[in-house]
Amino acid sequence: MRRRFRWYMGLTAFLPLSVSGCADLSSLPLSPPSVAPATQPAASLKVDASQIPPMYRRLLAVDLPAVVRVAMARNLDIQEALQRVEASRGAYESSVGAIFPSITPNVTALGIEGAISNPIGGIELATKTFIPAAVAIQWIINPGQVAYDIVASKRRLEASAQQEQAVVLETARVAAVQYYDLVLAQAHVSVARQTMNEAEELLRIERLRLKTGTGLPADELRAEAALAGARQDLLTAVKGFYDASVTLTVTLHLDSTVMLAPQAGTMKQTTLVREDLPIDDMLVTAVRYRPDLEAVRTLWAAAQADQGATVWGGVGPQVQAARTFLTPPPAHAIVDTMYRQQKYVATGGFNWSAATFGRIKSAVANVKIAELDLDRELDQVGSAVVSAHQASLTAAKLIPIARQQVTSAEEALRLTKENLKAGTGLTIDVLQAVDTAEQAQLRYATAIIGYNQSQINLLAALGLASTAE
Repeated sequence: MRRRFRWYMGLTAFLPLSVSGCADLSSLPLSPPSVAPATQPAASLKVDASQIPPMYRRLLAVDLPAVVRVAMARNLDIQEALQRVEASRGAYESSVGAIFPSITPNVTALGIEGAISNPIGGIELATKTFIPAAVAIQWIINPGQVAYDIVASKRRLEASAQQEQAVVLETARVAAVQYYDLVLAQAHVSVARQTMNEAEELLRIERLRLKTGTGLPADELRAEAALAGARQDLLTAVKGFYDASVTLTVTLHLDSTVMLAPQAGTMKQTTLVREDLPIDDMLVTAVRYRPDLEAVRTLWAAAQADQGATVWGGVGPQVQAARTFLTPPPAHAIVDTMYRQQKYVATGGFNWSAATFGRIKSAVANVKIAELDLDRELDQVGSAVVSAHQASLTAAKLIPIARQQVTSAEEALRLTKENLKAGTGLTIDVLQAVDTAEQAQLRYATAIIGYNQSQINLLAALGLASTAE
């Protein structure tokens, strides 16, 4: 694990960190690097869900900034992470409180019946009842164990705060990706509706040709079958849009019966991380700024502190002191000597047990497990950066090719329809041209949306999603 972490750190000279050392990541500057490009690509996609009927009662138009804002305010994972921070803060305050003595007030009813001594030295028969109040102050502490417990709880508080940041980053990423899934589902609906309109027009033409004697019944049947298939595809696409809307409402913690739809307009290809940024720099940035990785590293430090607390708790000295205060007896009261006592106790010693060795062994194993978790997290961070970067590069290459395919397919469809009207083309040629144009449009939309999603994933993999505009 140590060699692997140093391998990541060795990618650049300005981050001389080592897991095995005592360097604290929080002591380094946290100014996020600028990874945005100077210019943006020109590819764009029209977004319009106005022809999609609401699932039930209400349609709510949203854009990407609104989706992220609502997710930050309402997402349940973020709220849970905040409560985990509060729970960790309570545990830390409890460990600090172990330094101070405890106060135990109590009230005891004391009844005496029979022969008792009186203040002047005689004996008398009497029945007396006293209700003395006492306050005991106790201080029991194993100094080494308490010190390590405080360090461990402080590290867990820091880790919970870092995990909360990681949840915020991941929620923003998921919400943005799901928003683009909704846009892609809308593109499927738009293409399916356009295909259905083309099929309806083709059927109208074939029926007109059949009436005039220039067409064949088989061509009309092909057009009818194509229209039926287009209608089925449209229903399936609308269902996919509804599913994408429901998925997004869960992330936003909204009513699932409300249909979310992208605001009408033009969605552009958006570059968040410049393409010329070296992969080595990306890996170093991710190791430096990923809050989930920092949380795992902090938990590793907490496990080390737990190991120290276990050792000191088993073999270290324990100090105990107590002082009891009693209320003064009432005037001329008949009391026994026990009522007049004031107690002081101070002890020190050890409490050795054979079970200590097992607890120490378990603590050492927990440290090793924390090291493996850190090693695993490093692997996941590196793979996330590489995967998102490769997806971004691939989508960037696909966009101009897909755009050229759309241009060619639409022109081919136009020419094929003109040939059909002129009597020099066949119905099957038009159907094939329509299918080709549909696939080209879907490929283009998928390429743009996939690029934007990969850029979001890459920025999140670098730990910089919160810095994006």
